Amino acid sequence: MEHPLRYLLYAAIGLAAGAASMALGAFLASGNNGWVNAVMYSAVGVVGAPLAAIAWATRRYRRRMICAGVALLGGLLATMGILLELTAEFPHLVHATSQEPFAVAGWFVIWIVWIAAALARLILFEPPRTRHRLSSRRGDGGA
Repeated sequence: MEHPLRYLLYAAIGLAAGAASMALGAFLASGNNGWVNAVMYSAVGVVGAPLAAIAWATRRYRRRMICAGVALLGGLLATMGILLELTAEFPHLVHATSQEPFAVAGWFVIWIVWIAAALARLILFEPPRTRHRLSSRRGDGGA
């Protein structure tokens, strides 16, 4: 049985990462920093980071795959939007980087970490499913 405090701890870690992303996004969208869409992408992180963290909290295969998959899908779609922004005539992200390079770097570190956590949960920690099929005792009734 899974302990509810485990979910609470991991969800709190994910919410802290999402809140930090939103705070940096609001800072980058304000004043003369110039990247207005940072708030929109940070909103994806507010949902995606806790989902990626909860995927690490659960031991149930289906729940883990759904949480990590939804987080990863949202992160990849938003990343495609960020890359599309870079092809604009005047990329606001480049202007924000020239104004506040450490804030942009911090925002991207948080962004990459929660997406990588969701991806790692999907790929690296797959339960062994072939153990019973590879047994040499197959077909002899377990004797």
